[in-house]
Amino acid sequence: MATQGGKPLHQNALITIVIGLVVIGAIATLNHLYPHALGRVQLATNDWRLYHLRMPKPTGQVVIARIDDESIKELGRWPWNRKVEARLVNALAADKAAVIGFDLLLSERDPADVEREQIAEQLRAAGVSDKALAGLTAESNDAELAQAIKAQGDTYLGYAFSSHELQQIAGASMQGYLTEFLKPPPVAYSIVRKSRGAKVRTVWAKGYLPPIPSLNAAARGVAYVDIDADSDGAARSYPAVVEINGRFCVPLFLALADAYAGHAPLMLSFNRNGVAGIRIAGSSIPVDEIGRMMVHFRGKAGTIPSYSIADIVASRIPPGALAGKIVIVGVTGHGLGDRWVTPMGGDFPGVEILASAVDNVLAGDFVTHNGRLAFEEEWFAGIPLGIAVSIAAALMSAFASAVVAIVLLGGYIGYATYLLRESGELLGIIFPLVTIGVTYTVTMSWRYFTEGAEKRYIRHAFEHYLHPDVIASLVDSSDGLKLGGERCHLSVLFSDIVGFTTRAERSEAEPLVALLNTYTTVMTNLVLESGGVVDKLMGDGLMAFWGPPLNLPDPAQKAVDCALRMFEELEKLAARDERFRDLRIGIGICTGEAIVGNFGGERSFSYSVIGDTVNLASRLEGLTRQFKVNLLVNQQTVEEAGDGLIVRPIGRVRVKGKHQLVQVEEVIAREGNGTDGAYYRRFAEAISQLHSGKSPEAALRAMLEERPDDHVIAMCLERLQAAAGQLPAEMVFEFDTK
Repeated sequence: MATQGGKPLHQNALITIVIGLVVIGAIATLNHLYPHALGRVQLATNDWRLYHLRMPKPTGQVVIARIDDESIKELGRWPWNRKVEARLVNALAADKAAVIGFDLLLSERDPADVEREQIAEQLRAAGVSDKALAGLTAESNDAELAQAIKAQGDTYLGYAFSSHELQQIAGASMQGYLTEFLKPPPVAYSIVRKSRGAKVRTVWAKGYLPPIPSLNAAARGVAYVDIDADSDGAARSYPAVVEINGRFCVPLFLALADAYAGHAPLMLSFNRNGVAGIRIAGSSIPVDEIGRMMVHFRGKAGTIPSYSIADIVASRIPPGALAGKIVIVGVTGHGLGDRWVTPMGGDFPGVEILASAVDNVLAGDFVTHNGRLAFEEEWFAGIPLGIAVSIAAALMSAFASAVVAIVLLGGYIGYATYLLRESGELLGIIFPLVTIGVTYTVTMSWRYFTEGAEKRYIRHAFEHYLHPDVIASLVDSSDGLKLGGERCHLSVLFSDIVGFTTRAERSEAEPLVALLNTYTTVMTNLVLESGGVVDKLMGDGLMAFWGPPLNLPDPAQKAVDCALRMFEELEKLAARDERFRDLRIGIGICTGEAIVGNFGGERSFSYSVIGDTVNLASRLEGLTRQFKVNLLVNQQTVEEAGDGLIVRPIGRVRVKGKHQLVQVEEVIAREGNGTDGAYYRRFAEAISQLHSGKSPEAALRAMLEERPDDHVIAMCLERLQAAAGQLPAEMVFEFDTK
């Protein structure tokens, strides 16, 4: 079973996925218990998405009559007496304003009227007749405003609630607020529909603060002006319905829009989730399940067209500037109150929030954010995305899983952006973003930890038989190492000290071990430096291979070069240490296919190589004693080792344990090191005469006279003599022993 860091791969993947699920569950739980933690970030993100790239333009059908510093300077200290408001209404009527809305609370009588009544009472108590007081009592600023309002015909006044919450606030002050309606009562929805199983759940109020009775009776209607503030204190929405005494009241912004639309029926509907929808003049007003409508702001303060009241009453505005439009009267002067924190800034006039809401209804470019349903949609998106990231982190590389996380997040953000642009639906992105980000970070941190353990495990397992550079490369990318077994192309080397057994019999143990340790250190260092793997140390013998785990492209060349360096280093040892002067080694190299991997039990194994290539390399090393040569290789090794080798093709050999003949070649040296390559080319030419039926005996004997100790030529001559005059087609050797 393949393992990673000592654990099965599927077990590590499963643990990573489980960790991801735990993280997702923790994020979801925290978001449920502490919704404001992500909620405030989500609100700020929503503001950026709505207003950073583009800003909707106002329709121009809504105008603000502003009570500003200029008006106060010209018309007197605020609050004005009702004569000024009467003049304003008359001026607006003269300019043919379609609908007028007062974003003011006219819940107290004009102080001048109260003062006149007090004076009249005092004079009456002093004996002045009512006839004499008729002129004093006949004058009334409130009555003058009421008359102007009634004459205009489509003026709406604002009122406020004592509180508006989903449930009653204990201890909320009711001083001055009414629990019973004045006549006429506040504007309410004319049609209320409830589906089967509907849940009537809206903002609720206990008392309201209406205009004084005379103004209440004169107005076309009264509607509330209450604004909702979000958890970060910013105003972004209006409650589009508030229930009080069983009456579903209408906000001033909807009352004004409805009047502008010709007083069409206002319809409110409920379903099992709460408020299902609001309709006005056949158009739907998107609200959440408790009836709140998001305001789609038109820009910073001052974006909605406005005129100073001083200019309006003095007829200093362009002719027709107010004709056919909704005019909202409200304060904009600093120090007069009614300022709000909004996405557009921290000092935004409340009257412009109201004007923006009216403009939304007229333009129909709403922003939809159905609180609970949107929350559930974000959850249903965030949780599967987090699970997908967990699976990717468990089964893919860090880079690939990061790409998956980015693609998933980008896809979700793209989907949310598409919804916002096409339908105005504001889908939250913070919960999915946090879920993906935190899940990826935690799971990849876990992967980093486990892979660090894996790298330490691999380093520990290989540090005794791999060069540090090979270990570093393997640790950086363990894809080249498959724990278990796999078939690979490689070159295997066996080396052995000739006559070591005899030397051991006549040597003391301590000096022999010291010699062997020095020899082994030098030889293994050569293997490791060449990128090879030291497979086994067998007394005086050494087994190594090149290819896996790094998939070297030229294992035969590495193996042959290492073998030649081993002979060179042995000569250097002999030059400086007399113990090595009579030491000779034989090396066999075979290139081919073999099985490489960890072999053994789960708790005790070795990284090794098995197969016919290994057996042949061992046999070739043994044949060096038969031919009395230093280095024997198979033909494939010569073919893959590259040019520049001085090679002697000895012939075909049948070794112990193999039925097939194997072409065996002696590698003498690399060209250019002073070795006479011509001698070995003469040998090859002599042996090649067998292919044409000629005997190479004369040529071989001449070469043997040159080098009497060339045992290969001697063995060839023996084979020719044994042929008894029947020349073989090629030189063939058979051995019964290794």
